[in-house]
Parts: sequence; structure tokens; C-alpha cells
Amino acid sequence: MEVISLVGPSGTGKSHRATNIAHQLDAQVIIDDGLLIQGNRILAGSSAKRQPTRIGAIKSALFMDDNQVLEIKKALVDLAPERVLILGTSNDMTERIAARLELPAPSKVLNIEDVASEK
Repeated sequence: MEVISLVGPSGTGKSHRATNIAHQLDAQVIIDDGLLIQGNRILAGSSAKRQPTRIGAIKSALFMDDNQVLEIKKALVDLAPERVLILGTSNDMTERIAARLELPAPSKVLNIEDVASEK
């Protein structure tokens, strides 16, 4: 399994562009904000955006909950994707997510600035 990361500051459109980028890269699934996504469908996980606190959102986005990790890992085993796109605010974040989910370290890093204009 190959892991690719898409990084950039919050609010720069990573999630908005993720489906198109995943399609271009032939990535079968996306990991974003605590969720495992295929196409426009959430397959597993807990959305960081729905957490009541900032700390809760960070923990969810970084997959700090063991039950969340097990749910994502099971879904990944069932799907057996060849390529995964992980979204994060930094290289460190995407590497931590990959490690927490026991995925290979990202082999390629895309910066949001490289795939989107400031507009």
C-alpha cells in the first residue's frame, strides 16, 4: 500500500479538493479529519469537526481513540486499497496519522499550494 499526503494550513481547501486529487493520483481512499472516505462516502471514523472541544477535535483528527483506530484499520483491511491519501496540516501530522493507523510512511508529499491557487 502506498500512502500519499496532502498538507497545508487549515482553511486552504484540502478537504474540498481531496476527491479530485485522490482521483488524479488513483488513491482509492482518503483519510481526513478522523474519517476514512471513499468517493463521497464516509466509511469509518469520527469527524473531528463534530467534536465539542478543540482538544477533542485534535484527538479525533490524530486518531488518538483506540476504538476509532480499530474501526479504520478494519475498514482498510476489508478494502485493501493500493493507494491512500492522508490530509493534514503538516508532514509531521500525516506521518503521525500513518503511524497510528500502522500504515507505511507517506512516500510522496503534496503541498496544497502546488495544487491550488490562492484564489
